[in-house]
Amino acid sequence: MKNRWTYLTFNTFKPLHLFRKDSTTAIIAKILLLCFSFQVSGCNYYRTRTENSPASGQQISLAAGKYFILHQGNKTYSFSNPVINGEFLEGVIGEVAPDFIGYTNPESGKAYRYNSSDKRIALNIVHIYINEYSKGEGSQVMIPITSIKRIDVVEKETGRTVASHILGGLAMITGVLVIVTILVALLKSSCPFVYVYNGENYQFVGETYGGAIFSPLERQDFMPLPGIQPVGNEYRVKITNELKERQYTNLAQLWVVAHPQGSQVLLDQQGNPQVFSNLQPPVSAMATDGRNYLPQLLKKDQSAYLFNEATATDSLNSMVLTFAKPASVQQGKLILRAQNSLWLDYLFGEFTKKFGSFYTTWAERQKAKSYDELNTWQHNQGIPLLVSVETDQGWQPIEAIPSVGPLAARDLVVPIDFSKDNSKPEVRIKLSAGFMFWELDYAAIDFSKQIPATLSRHTPFSAITHQNKDVSKQLASDDKHYLAQTQPGMAVELKFQVDTPNKPAEKYTAFLRTKGYYEHIREYEGMPDMVELSQFRKQGRFIEFSREKYQESIHQMNNTVARQ
Repeated sequence: MKNRWTYLTFNTFKPLHLFRKDSTTAIIAKILLLCFSFQVSGCNYYRTRTENSPASGQQISLAAGKYFILHQGNKTYSFSNPVINGEFLEGVIGEVAPDFIGYTNPESGKAYRYNSSDKRIALNIVHIYINEYSKGEGSQVMIPITSIKRIDVVEKETGRTVASHILGGLAMITGVLVIVTILVALLKSSCPFVYVYNGENYQFVGETYGGAIFSPLERQDFMPLPGIQPVGNEYRVKITNELKERQYTNLAQLWVVAHPQGSQVLLDQQGNPQVFSNLQPPVSAMATDGRNYLPQLLKKDQSAYLFNEATATDSLNSMVLTFAKPASVQQGKLILRAQNSLWLDYLFGEFTKKFGSFYTTWAERQKAKSYDELNTWQHNQGIPLLVSVETDQGWQPIEAIPSVGPLAARDLVVPIDFSKDNSKPEVRIKLSAGFMFWELDYAAIDFSKQIPATLSRHTPFSAITHQNKDVSKQLASDDKHYLAQTQPGMAVELKFQVDTPNKPAEKYTAFLRTKGYYEHIREYEGMPDMVELSQFRKQGRFIEFSREKYQESIHQMNNTVARQ
């Protein structure tokens, strides 16, 4: 058996051949990523602290750190000892504790103030909105999954609820699947969370170096920092570990781009500023099923294309964007707003459970692999979001976008060179991803010439941890000195000094450049499912797995509805 497991280390995959079409999916970008050496994906999403997916009859350990409030019409109850038991969420209801009464009716997406003494109470609340429940013995209740209308999770640090985000990206996945996915997501781990100081408080902006699950996959990330506001000439950023994982940050710098007023800027995957000011929407956005998703992509409004149309079981889901192109254009900048899906996180939990008690051993073995081995497996399973351009020689891949996490959408830029084929009146760009692994909210292109911009790089002059220790030297350069955040609750507050000249014609946009990796901690039991796990060495198997689990969920939902 030991020898068989030696072979099951996912290092026998065929070469990627420059991100072949059938191997680039963003589906697994996260779950898979997360799991792939096999966890390349990433960042899982919520601000709750628990490691394992809830199985039937398993109490949600998250309850130890969260206070659940149940809402039915105008009535509110405390909800303790939550358990997912088949198609029901079970628990004990009672009166809301006096300390929590003032927080029973939050407005989704709106921040509310609280005294510092109430921080522990105000932040750590989960609101569950239901239609009905059945009474059991005493105060025990059974809530059909299908009767849950909404779940609000209060964000740590900002006090904002994120229910609209949690449910919005899954609008086309209904009933049991939505709720189970959300409950699972509440228990997952994630890549490091990033917060920025907006002049009044810290607000969550996203997850960094997603998918860098093991040390060989360490990578850099260039994250936009929307909402950040300097205090004088000082910018503040927080990096936190909020779930059960180990995070190792090698580098953290603030990059500030000075560009003309009226323009916008993003950093590409190489860290080059791409300035744009004349965005053009696509004229069509045709998915594999022949449907035009153009209305979903014209605004940044969380009405997204979900890469969920029916295709061959192991094939990528794709969308072809068509843009009208001015004559003799030499270059373009494709602008996307995208994120990974919660569904990917659910799949990751289902996948990793198959390792049973062998998970820790398998995870350790991945550290001995090379970057090329792990990255090739990732692409063969369709984890990145692949960007291809149509040429006279067919579709040519130009970019593979790594996981960005599901908790916050990310603005992305992909520079495109048309110099070898600029005579056509239109340009066609294909975005490919695995089944329900990514969500695409917006797409546009800028054909204008590159606008001059000035980039300045800043190391933190202060990096104070939750233990009041200054670790700025560990984050100042790309070396072998890491900031290790190995337990939930560990955080570091970074301060950067940026002296920007007072030039009315210029605008300043900030980005966080990080480099690092992280490791998930799982405490599974039981024997590994060797037969099924061996199938994941096959290219596209995770895409098949996604479709299979989706169909199982739909079947379960239909059976539940039929019995009611």
